[in-house]
Amino acid sequence: MWAHRGAIAAALAAIIVCLGAFGLRRYLATPNPGAGRTLRLTLAPDATARGITRTLWDAHAITRPWLFEALLWVSDGDRRAARGVIALRDDLSPWAVLRALRSGRRGLIRVTLPEGFTRFDIARRLEANGVCAAEAFLRATESQALLRRYGVIPDSGSLEGYLYPDTYDLAPESDPEALIERMVSQFERRVDALSRRHPDALPRASERVPAAWRSAMPAAGRISLEVQLVTHLAALVERETAHPDDRQQVAAVFWNRLTDPRFVPRLLQSDPTLRYGCLVRQRRGEDLGPCADPSGALRRVPNAAMLGDARNAWNTYRHELLPPSPIANPGLASLEAAFSPSSSSDLYFVAGRDRRSIFARTLEEHRQNVTVIRAQAARDAGPADAVP
Repeated sequence: MWAHRGAIAAALAAIIVCLGAFGLRRYLATPNPGAGRTLRLTLAPDATARGITRTLWDAHAITRPWLFEALLWVSDGDRRAARGVIALRDDLSPWAVLRALRSGRRGLIRVTLPEGFTRFDIARRLEANGVCAAEAFLRATESQALLRRYGVIPDSGSLEGYLYPDTYDLAPESDPEALIERMVSQFERRVDALSRRHPDALPRASERVPAAWRSAMPAAGRISLEVQLVTHLAALVERETAHPDDRQQVAAVFWNRLTDPRFVPRLLQSDPTLRYGCLVRQRRGEDLGPCADPSGALRRVPNAAMLGDARNAWNTYRHELLPPSPIANPGLASLEAAFSPSSSSDLYFVAGRDRRSIFARTLEEHRQNVTVIRAQAARDAGPADAVP
């Protein structure tokens, strides 16, 4: 009888061990119920297993701290953990947290920079994610030494346009120049691939490079003047196109405005260039003039005073040809559209109700399109919402 009871006890003990192992394995593999946010944590040089666990628990990075502390101690993770500022997402499994701590490396922060972001947008996002200070990044984008390194025309004032929008895994407290190098290198790889796919694009662009650009940059840089011209146009396409299927035709409109002898004066007349010029003036601490609304904030919608403001160097309603710099950082689709525009001879476009652009070859056709769209908008608004 006693032997029988011993066998039962041994079997129960084995079952408990198996259940414990199963529960432990499940705990290690279960993601923390976070929202995918990046957490910036500071681990003291003398932090013990309990101190590290407390920091993670207070940041809501782990559950069951008593179990995590035991695992950290058993695995020697407390001694091998990185010290100082580390970055972890709040939705990692305990096993992923342990692995990140045991690696002895600082955690990486995944940051997505959408197409069409300006350098101001990028700076804010990098700071919000703990990658680097926004001001430090903006200063680096304006560094004359970096502009010379990449061969960007000095009048541009920054590396706007060449900070390729993508998803990056970045270390906390990164060096801004290293970040810029990574973004520009990604831009160069994409442009090299487009150049091979569209071999006629850059020779065509060479014919339109302003003489002032060539005199300002007598030595060849990493980013050719032809690529800079195409990037200017790609940024306009990025910010002007509401529907992706319109990109190539919008690119054709801007190319035609630069090249068609009928289009005089050569005013690109792009609202987003106005707004970008206002951002630059704000950055430089200049008088905002008509860029500011009555509260002192930047206007979101251009008014007549903004359209007539010749002090805004990016005002393509007053200044012919391209603005001093790209007005955003274009994505691959907009770059490809600028490399390979449609064969359209259109010179005008306006956004319709369905976000699709309506194109025209002549100013008269364009005005008719605008009249039709305004009439449609008035009908859609109805009598109660109509503006007298």
